[in-house]
Amino acid sequence: MKRDQIVKNIRQNPFYAKAGIAAVLSVICFAAVYMWDNGKQVSINEQGKAVLERGADGEDVQENMKVWIGDTQEEVEVNVSGKAYSDRKLKEAFEKSGEYLEKSILGENETLDEVREDLDLVTEIPDTSITVSWNTDNYNVMDTQGNIKEEGLTEEGTLVKLTAILKYGEKTASHEFFVKVFPPFLSQSEENIKELENKLKEADESTMTEKYMILPESANGEKLRWEYGINTRAFGVLIMGMGMACMIIVSYVQNKKEEMKKQERQMQIDYPHIINKFNLYIRAGMTVRKAWFRIAQDYEKKSGGKKGRKAYDEMVCTMHRIQGGAPEGECYENYGMNCNIAVYKKFGTILSQNLRKGSRGITDLLGREAEEAFEDRKNLARKLGEEAGTKLMIPMFLMLIVVFAIVIVPAFFSIQV
Repeated sequence: MKRDQIVKNIRQNPFYAKAGIAAVLSVICFAAVYMWDNGKQVSINEQGKAVLERGADGEDVQENMKVWIGDTQEEVEVNVSGKAYSDRKLKEAFEKSGEYLEKSILGENETLDEVREDLDLVTEIPDTSITVSWNTDNYNVMDTQGNIKEEGLTEEGTLVKLTAILKYGEKTASHEFFVKVFPPFLSQSEENIKELENKLKEADESTMTEKYMILPESANGEKLRWEYGINTRAFGVLIMGMGMACMIIVSYVQNKKEEMKKQERQMQIDYPHIINKFNLYIRAGMTVRKAWFRIAQDYEKKSGGKKGRKAYDEMVCTMHRIQGGAPEGECYENYGMNCNIAVYKKFGTILSQNLRKGSRGITDLLGREAEEAFEDRKNLARKLGEEAGTKLMIPMFLMLIVVFAIVIVPAFFSIQV
């Protein structure tokens, strides 16, 4: 049943067939590569000893091997140096290397008889252990990296003798050949600029004693027209100004957020005091309105009419609205909305409902609210203490660095080498 279902799925969706083919091919490839990499057997010579074949042309080989030491199996890496050249073979290798170098160093040039681009002076011969170093007889034209120096070139070309020093182990050989170096090909624009630079240099030198330098009127057969280039300093001023404007805006927004955060924290700190005072006045027999007015008037008297603590400032505003004839319940609800913190909204709702449903149970509600406010105040104090401790970490760390410097620097200078 399962087999029929699988065949049905493959017929309905060719994707399954493709996925199956890919899986089978991956398994076959895995098996082939694994057998190729791990199917090698250690060769045994005529004397019955295990041997490893050296790399051809002096190439070093590294093999991962398993070895049994008694009953213990270990894995080791065995480095096998490449087979050393005999004197005759080494001479042939040096000769072939010289022929190889004359072809491989051309780079973007077509022949050594016309070199207009930098040469690629290789430092080793591939598939051998032969290294190459270079000397040149004219460093004013070409250095040992094959870089052309245009200052020393002429249109007739300059012959430069290159010497390749071939080294294999302790044995060396040299291969010398000549290259003819020409100035690189220039585009029409590059030729015009070069000609213009030469004329400007001549004009400057010829008018050194005069008040003005006379600009050339033509270069390379082309008429010249001169204007001052655009000075980009104004763009720098604009960018700096825009950057400063963005920084001011970001700073303003950040300061606003910090002020709002401080204001919100101050309101959270003030809430337990407000609710406790209100609860105390209610339990003493005052009405909600009188308790509210008493708290607001006390704050207004102490602050001298100055604003600074939003929770109390909103209470004063609410008192004046009530005195002006606004609905009392609506004023209490608006107070909670203006404070825009959950506990104040709840406080305003409790007072508003008290006016609609009566004062029964308000003392219990305010008592529970005072207890919750006290717990919130303790949690806030704990949070502020943790934040203060975190802020102290940076100056403490800086002080630690200073202490380390005071201790280590004198010790360092006292060390005598």
